[in-house]
Amino acid sequence: MDQLFSMQVFCQIVDSGSMAQAARVLGLAPATVTGALARIEKRLGARLLDRTTRRIAVTEAGRLWYKHAKRIIEQSHEAEDAVRRLASEPRGELRVTLPLGVALTFVYPHLDEFTARFPRISLDLQVSDRIVDLVANGFDLALRAGRPGDSAFSARCLSTYRRVTCASPGYLASHGAPRHPTELARHQCLIYRHEPHSSSWQYQVDGTTMAIPVDGAFSSNESHALIAWAKAGKGITRQPDWLVEQDLLSGGLIRLLEEYDEIGASEQPGIYAVFPKPRNHPRKVEAFVKFFSQKIASASHQ
Repeated sequence: MDQLFSMQVFCQIVDSGSMAQAARVLGLAPATVTGALARIEKRLGARLLDRTTRRIAVTEAGRLWYKHAKRIIEQSHEAEDAVRRLASEPRGELRVTLPLGVALTFVYPHLDEFTARFPRISLDLQVSDRIVDLVANGFDLALRAGRPGDSAFSARCLSTYRRVTCASPGYLASHGAPRHPTELARHQCLIYRHEPHSSSWQYQVDGTTMAIPVDGAFSSNESHALIAWAKAGKGITRQPDWLVEQDLLSGGLIRLLEEYDEIGASEQPGIYAVFPKPRNHPRKVEAFVKFFSQKIASASHQ
């Protein structure tokens, strides 16, 4: 028999002053209460109650057992209440890993609003373009840009985007602008080493997605370094539209090969929330994802 149940039965007998009344309070058959008490005493090897036809008297061993059992029952109720509160209200530490570009563009501008709305969530943001194992490193979720690849985790698309090819006016004045994706072979391309197949860029040519080989003297696993090199005239870069939007608007970068950028929906990159496999995520995770999915979707479609 469950030990906590045994404690509850015994404490109710003491509180009620009789086994019959304890049975009524607990909604149990009198024989069940009597049997439970007998099993408790047998397991403990001690008599807990002296019983007569008129009353019960708690023995010294019974008083000791009652004291500790009562405390354990109360702690059990407190634990249940704490878990229920945790399940119903977003709270606790939330560990998130995300790339720098996503952090700067979509997360940092809204942190004050998020923490004001969810004051019981404490955030631990680990910002890196490196993809880490969520479970091994103790993360609740990741925000990632691109396309989900690891089937060991579940992913939810928060917004899609396009990659755009661009270069500075200075670079184009010196080297000319490619008119077709295949002409990229004659240019310095700034390579993003974070992604698989980083030595090729995808374009839509004659209705078919083509992987165009690219190469250059500069590469990095961080997009902002590539954008800085592009603005300095070091080569051509290919970036998410949301990362270079302001540079395109200001004229610091010029968009190239735009007519070849349309690709199929199945190949379109996105910003994803990535979780360990279980589907029932804690409220703190759902709160974060729902809040920032709205911010990301709004910013991506302005």
